[in-house]
Amino acid sequence: MYKDIFESIRNEAEKRNLRERTIQLYCSDVSYFLRWIGKNVSDLTLEDAESFLTAKRLEGRSPETHNHYRSAIKFLYKKVLKTVWDA
Repeated sequence: MYKDIFESIRNEAEKRNLRERTIQLYCSDVSYFLRWIGKNVSDLTLEDAESFLTAKRLEGRSPETHNHYRSAIKFLYKKVLKTVWDA
């Protein structure tokens, strides 16, 4: 369903010489985020990212897991969607 997004993540990550494991984690975390939000990529807002990250923190996810999600979603917004990330 989101094949183009994952290809774009991979392309942008490879341009930056990211490790294969990092690319896989970004795709996995973004997939989880997109399923959780349930919107088309073109309809995503920064509030969606904030809602997801807040929910994961309130669920008690470890700081490390939270940071993984945040990094992957930030990469999606900034490098793939070309959206200003106002963290």
